Amino acid sequence: MAISNDGSNAGKKKFAIIGVSSIILVAMVVAVAVGIGGSPGDSKQESSPKGQISTTSKSIKAICQPTDYRETCEESLSKAAGNTTDPSKLVQAGFKVTIEALQNAINRSTTLKELAKDPMASQALDNCRELMDDAIAELEHSFDLIESFQASQFDEYVNNLKVWLSATITYQRTCLDGFENTTGSAGEKMKELLMASSQLTSNGLAMVDGVTSILKDLNIPGLTSRRLLEADDEFPSWLNGGKRMLLLKETPATIKADAIVAQDGSGQYKTIAEAIEKIPKKKNETFVIYIKEGVYKEQVSLARSHTHVLMIGDGPTKTKITGNLNYANGVQTFKTATTNRVKWAGIKKLTPEAADGYTAAKFIQGDEWIPQTGVPYTAGMISA
Repeated sequence: MAISNDGSNAGKKKFAIIGVSSIILVAMVVAVAVGIGGSPGDSKQESSPKGQISTTSKSIKAICQPTDYRETCEESLSKAAGNTTDPSKLVQAGFKVTIEALQNAINRSTTLKELAKDPMASQALDNCRELMDDAIAELEHSFDLIESFQASQFDEYVNNLKVWLSATITYQRTCLDGFENTTGSAGEKMKELLMASSQLTSNGLAMVDGVTSILKDLNIPGLTSRRLLEADDEFPSWLNGGKRMLLLKETPATIKADAIVAQDGSGQYKTIAEAIEKIPKKKNETFVIYIKEGVYKEQVSLARSHTHVLMIGDGPTKTKITGNLNYANGVQTFKTATTNRVKWAGIKKLTPEAADGYTAAKFIQGDEWIPQTGVPYTAGMISA
């Protein structure tokens, strides 16, 4: 996927946000471990500087208790927190630590790029920067939820947060996977650079699990509320009701498209790439691209600024997008997908029909070539 550059300040802000979503849990843990757990007799002791330090230390230990990298957690927060017991200050402390770790990794990865002589290692470094941008974008969603967070949406909030934090861990691991079978020391150095952010992200996920367990055990009224999934949840949230009904009723031939792609010249564009260039950036309106029947031999890449894009074809057997990039030809596996990876925000419900599109038979056209290998496989959905 292509990355758009909105300026250095915006870039720094993005890298900073990766820590916010996990660190917001700090405030919740402190509220439980200190605010709820405190007793009236503790107030006099905590009013003194020594008492504040003691309380801060206890708060940090409580926060770091469920993490896998407890020493990293306690050390980083202890250095940045000072003697504060204010949950918001602890949030800022954790925020600052994560910013510094990520900025250091990003700055030094640029130096590694200049030193990488192996073309595949150089590609891997490029992929790492893209993956870090993806990780930050995932966590920007959770950052946006902070101000609008409501107790009644606790379950939904935590579930989304777990998905986004897990994604950041996966992105960092995928970054390192790209250095397999490469020469030079870039892979090992990148692993060292990502160690701090990887541990902080892992700790954030552990904090989510820990605070979720604690708060649910308290049985606070109105904290959790499970909403039954509705039929229209198969659509993205940014697709309004009118658009949803339109997609349910209209066919590709009758739907009103913003751009039409046709190889025979009957549309506005002959390639999908040409249509993508016309997509308005960062608009809140759905941009519909209708791709007529044909085999399109191109790599489809959407920048993150291309929001609310919907592509519709004439059907899986008529409109086909195919590419031929592969590792053997000197292209990292990460870049060989014909179309972009799925980037739905949070948890998405798929109907059986939609999920079937991601089975071996359809997602990788398995029915066309796997039988020739003699390898047994299940073409469609696997029954529970």
